[in-house]
Amino acid sequence: MSDIKEQPRKRFLVLDTATASQAVAVTENGTILAAESSQADRNHSVGLLDRIIDVLNTAGVSRQQLDGIAVGVGPGSYTGIRIAVTTAKTLAWTLKLPVAGFSSLAALSLSGYHAATIQPAVQPSQAQAAATDWIIPLIDARRAQVYTGLFTLHDEQSIPVSLEQDRIVLMELWVQSLVETYRACEPSERPRHIYVVGETTAHEQRLTPLRELVGDALIVVEHTLDAHEAGMIGAAALLSGHTEPAHTLLPNYTQLSEAEANLLRQS
Repeated sequence: MSDIKEQPRKRFLVLDTATASQAVAVTENGTILAAESSQADRNHSVGLLDRIIDVLNTAGVSRQQLDGIAVGVGPGSYTGIRIAVTTAKTLAWTLKLPVAGFSSLAALSLSGYHAATIQPAVQPSQAQAAATDWIIPLIDARRAQVYTGLFTLHDEQSIPVSLEQDRIVLMELWVQSLVETYRACEPSERPRHIYVVGETTAHEQRLTPLRELVGDALIVVEHTLDAHEAGMIGAAALLSGHTEPAHTLLPNYTQLSEAEANLLRQS
């Protein structure tokens, strides 16, 4: 019998409700067994437990067969984050399972990136194969603010790597920062494409300085967080051992810097 067959199966439940999308997935050894995304209009308290039961049944996995739970800890909707984190902690505590938190923005990044790269026009050329991409996820935080971060992918199968800490920031200041970061890169280190993904519609006009700098390398994709991608990231967190006791897991709400808060009050 091969070593792979001798290894125990690792089945995980993955949740994320930091955005309007309610994402539930069940994985086995990093492979998605079942995943379901639905638009809950941030009313995640209704139906989440039923959704978990449905996805477990589709995967053919009982709660007792789970080996861990992963949850998107935000940033995003305060209420949404609390619902997913509280549900994950309660299940982990009840079932005596390890729990891992992951960035909801990383899941949104991977969701948007995969949606964008199915288009032939943005597939990398052979000469560009060694280059990396930047992914900038956006979750609208109202009043010209966004929850956001900066991620990179080294290949289409990898998990996003964070280059900048997840944050809430005024979109105009964030774009200025991205322009400065891009300009500071050596030409050989600059990204092949810059994908801005997620809740982009309300903020696309504010991307003008970045578009003027990089031209067609900027690709904007309105997209929701997908359960399949959340499942991949949550499973990777658990398989890498990035777990903690259920009672210490905390949401990542983020907050404006003092300077940004003062500027917002003056607007």
